[in-house]
Amino acid sequence: MFLDEFEKYNSQYKKGIKKITFRSSYPKILKEPIDLTLEKSHGNYDLFFNRKGLLLHSVHTEKNYNYKVIYGYNNKGILIAAMRLLSEKNILLSLSEFIYDKKERIKTETCHYQYFTSGYDETEQYIHTYTNNKEEIYMTTDNKEEDEHTLYLTYDSKKHRVIEEKAIRNEDELVWWHKNEYDKEDNLVKEFSLNKNGNTDGVYEFFPPINGMDAGYNFADKDSQYRRDYSYTFNDKGHWTNRVVMNDGEPRYFHERIIEYY
Repeated sequence: MFLDEFEKYNSQYKKGIKKITFRSSYPKILKEPIDLTLEKSHGNYDLFFNRKGLLLHSVHTEKNYNYKVIYGYNNKGILIAAMRLLSEKNILLSLSEFIYDKKERIKTETCHYQYFTSGYDETEQYIHTYTNNKEEIYMTTDNKEEDEHTLYLTYDSKKHRVIEEKAIRNEDELVWWHKNEYDKEDNLVKEFSLNKNGNTDGVYEFFPPINGMDAGYNFADKDSQYRRDYSYTFNDKGHWTNRVVMNDGEPRYFHERIIEYY
């Protein structure tokens, strides 16, 4: 796993939470005879926090296997390692290591994969460098089927928000290119997808957040357009427990969170 995946889980913590159980499902409709059921979806997990808010470990349920991740920190509470293990057998699937610079910015992310079915080993690495308000991330890999690429991030100088993101492969081949706009409250309001000539290919227009949560967006490009909405149910502590994801008013996913507190 890499730092962005850890941040996805760690950012869900709110004061006093001990455990978050996340379950995803989607509606399956049969026409003859007419029937509606909820099918389990991918990406289900349980997060376990200590009283200080550190994510200690997580348990993940996939289609073909289950695994757990154990997180390791330095004495400042900064993530320095993550070990992914096949559940029950404790077979090592991956080991990630994180190195930071003197300003506590991520410098190197290295992930060693162990493929338990084939015995093949593989290493991926992200190397971060910083110059003024720009960050460059170079990805290397042992996997010949994966292309190495460099990600260039540009931040605004005052609030350190990402205003441009560009990925380049083989020095001149564009992988993706995005530009972002924010409102006065630092909410992302628009994301533009650009082609190699810098022309707009697609636009995401984000709705104002609901209790600090993503509310959805409108998307449009030359070929299609749709509206995505997120509808939430909150508990008495203001933490969301149910979410419905809809495209043009049609439910696509149902997300449930069971939260346990200290």
